[in-house]
Amino acid sequence: MAQKLVHSKITALKKGTLSEALEGKGAGSLIFERRATGVLVYLSLRREGKQERLKLGNYSEKTLVEWRAYAAAKSLEIRAFPSIDAYLVAEDERQRLTQRAADVEARQGTLAQMLSAYVDDMERRGKSSAKAVRGALKLDVLDPFPELSQCKAKEVEPSDIANILRRCLTRAVASKGRGVRLTKASATNGKKRQADKLRSYLQAAFSFGLASDLNPLRAGDAVQYGLKSNPARDVPTIEGANQANTWALTKEELKAVVLAVEDLPERRRAIAKAMLYLAGQRVEMLCRVAWADIYDDGEHGEVMRLIDLKGGKGSPPREHLLPITQRLREILSPLLALRDAGKAPGPFSLRGKVSITPGTALDIFSALGDQLSTKGETRRFTWRTLRATIETHLAALGVNQERRAWLLSHGRSGVQAKHYDRWNYLPEKRGDLDKWARYLDELAGNPQRAEVLAFTNRR
Repeated sequence: MAQKLVHSKITALKKGTLSEALEGKGAGSLIFERRATGVLVYLSLRREGKQERLKLGNYSEKTLVEWRAYAAAKSLEIRAFPSIDAYLVAEDERQRLTQRAADVEARQGTLAQMLSAYVDDMERRGKSSAKAVRGALKLDVLDPFPELSQCKAKEVEPSDIANILRRCLTRAVASKGRGVRLTKASATNGKKRQADKLRSYLQAAFSFGLASDLNPLRAGDAVQYGLKSNPARDVPTIEGANQANTWALTKEELKAVVLAVEDLPERRRAIAKAMLYLAGQRVEMLCRVAWADIYDDGEHGEVMRLIDLKGGKGSPPREHLLPITQRLREILSPLLALRDAGKAPGPFSLRGKVSITPGTALDIFSALGDQLSTKGETRRFTWRTLRATIETHLAALGVNQERRAWLLSHGRSGVQAKHYDRWNYLPEKRGDLDKWARYLDELAGNPQRAEVLAFTNRR
């Protein structure tokens, strides 16, 4: 039986070496050699007719039993190679790949990082919905799911997305407002619509993450997400999410809205009437209007320039011009008076200091919808309903689909419309805005105002 060393004999070694054969044929030997730094441990193996040694470490680092087990395992690994040098080359490569994988893993971003990067990218591209998307993701993902938010984005499963949407559908309606002016949360919910929008936001965010890793313009050391698929893509759309957008107010209901607007406080009334008489333009576009956007173009008279940021990927901002007709001048006069007073950055301001936010403008009509529906004068509506209503009534007045698209800055399709047609259609818009103003004035019980407008336009 091969000699077995003991701990005391190894530590008492003053010079030279001691050896102990490992169990198993060809397993080699443990070598203990006294050096100035202590007793060093080596594995000695015979490979291809040559005796080779591999330094394992300092004896003080392990017990004798541990050194035997460690050396036996290392011997087994080395015997798969023709030499210790070949083993060391392979081991270096293995460690390099392991470190590379660890570096990639360390750079892989969390769900929260990916969602933030997605919205940041929207803002860089000038997307008007970026603020709303960031708020929705914070309200329905980041705040209620902190643990999931800190998971790697690649670890998120379709079931996680389903849970997020399930909570969005069942949570209490979020309150709005501040302090004593807190608006009571309403149960008139577009929760299905909001949940479906949230699903689309998450799907777009994961698509962004998938593309980000492969983007050659991305810095090599940037956060990666390691995504292999889009977990939100497997989650079905919310059934019934868009049903609320398939109806419009009747003529009598619209009349009730027009009359109710007259009872609003002065500046809210002026903004609400402008939103109506401008034929339901997107509120985000109106809130961006600055004084420089209202000018005389030298050919069509006074115009209002709106910037349409809504569009597909890579779509540049589009200029949307509206003629300020005589009736619109009257409607806008309380708002335009701020320019003469040197106040506010633009006309759509409640207090004459800053422009109104889209949310505040939308709340004007949401509050009217609650008020009038409670009285039984209309169904409950929002500004979104009114935009559908306005387009429906414009169609009933004979304004065809193409002219409504010009007037309301709907997206253009086809090569000719998107790339070659640069006409602003101001004469057509003027005629349709005048027709719409007469219609609203008649609903408001002001036929004389409508007749004067019609006579002026004939002249």
